[in-house]
Amino acid sequence: MIRKILVVVDDRSVTQSAIDQAIEMAQLHRADIFFLGVLPHYDYPAVDMLPVTNMPTEAFQAKAAEEASRRLAAASAWAERCGVHSHRATSTAPDAAHAAADAAVKRHCDLIVVGTEEHNAVVRLLSGSIVPGLISKATVPVLVCRERPLRAKRNSHLRRPFASRPLIREVGTRQDEEPND
Repeated sequence: MIRKILVVVDDRSVTQSAIDQAIEMAQLHRADIFFLGVLPHYDYPAVDMLPVTNMPTEAFQAKAAEEASRRLAAASAWAERCGVHSHRATSTAPDAAHAAADAAVKRHCDLIVVGTEEHNAVVRLLSGSIVPGLISKATVPVLVCRERPLRAKRNSHLRRPFASRPLIREVGTRQDEEPND
């Protein structure tokens, strides 16, 4: 039985799909959701290098924490509107997958939900996705969600198939569109 679900929240669009999936599962199992935002961690080399950005390190970290807090607040508000109790926190670690796996253990979560783009495993590994590392490091099950398309109104794509033509055609009658034999 699932009682706590950990959702990794970041700035990718696929995260919304992971949040939606986690909320649906939490509603089904009457579970709580724990939203986790992993802040970037940078180790600066001891050698002289050109700066990557002109923003000071403290200002960059403050801006990243502010953005993560905003995303976590939005996710938590969405869960509360859907009737799911939620918690949120941020973590700073050199390895985001390790931070998420540790948070799941510390918070006694039964499931980790994370979003992924539709790339193959090699591209995910090279682009820095946390999915490969999270699957290998986590001690609880990991649900990997892909982006779901927006749902249209139910059956809106269907038209009334028999509205303009009769269901039964009499034998021996010819329709205007039919070719001659």
